[in-house]
Amino acid sequence: MKDGPSIRIDHLSKRFASVVAVDDLSMTIHAGEIVCFLGPNGAGKTTTISTIMGLKRPTSGDVLINDVSLHAPRIESVRRRIGFMPEQPVLYDYLTGREFIHFLGRLYRTGRTLGPWLDQQLATLRMSEQADRLIKGYSLGMKKKISFLAALVHEPEILIFDEPTGALDALSARIVKDELLAARNRGSLVFFTTHVMEIAERLADRIAIIRDGRLLADGTLTELRRAHGRESGESLESIFLRLVHETPSEVALGE
Repeated sequence: MKDGPSIRIDHLSKRFASVVAVDDLSMTIHAGEIVCFLGPNGAGKTTTISTIMGLKRPTSGDVLINDVSLHAPRIESVRRRIGFMPEQPVLYDYLTGREFIHFLGRLYRTGRTLGPWLDQQLATLRMSEQADRLIKGYSLGMKKKISFLAALVHEPEILIFDEPTGALDALSARIVKDELLAARNRGSLVFFTTHVMEIAERLADRIAIIRDGRLLADGTLTELRRAHGRESGESLESIFLRLVHETPSEVALGE
């Protein structure tokens, strides 16, 4: 086992009545790597992330974060070491953006002075003028920027971002992508979803493709091309589209 943070998804399944959202999913994510979770809408990506974060309970299977089972009482203290950015920001409308980040800093007991860091981050994201306005008046893009800072406020060792660049302008999206790379280079664990193939292709060390709750492929882009490509240098987009639209038997045969 590699040193540092880890997430091990062990035969995880989640059902909603007759609908199987996640189906016997197993994969491991280690420190110092960026893993991108790809899949069509409804594939089970967000359900998997919600289960890791304790927002949904699994039907069966387990997730171990830093070797601690999600069924263990101390899992909540382990989750405090995760920076989570959901696809839809969850914020307090009647706080300002600045107040919200300071509020989270007190909850996490970060032990550092947030003012200088926050001022710099707000300026970089071009949010300095809006930071002292109530969140209820923010656009979705502005809310995403505050959600991004909220995920970083406690200097987490694991980053889990669900569609992190959605609704962001080009500059802010670049800042988010740069942070994912910087976190990986610091030895953190990064797990994110996206619908933008270029982002997955440029950022991810590994790409996991899921459909109907089942893992279809997991590897580097080179490994995916070797296993599922039809020509040298085939784009991730082409491989992805073929995998998610083939029948299960064709995927198993690698046709």
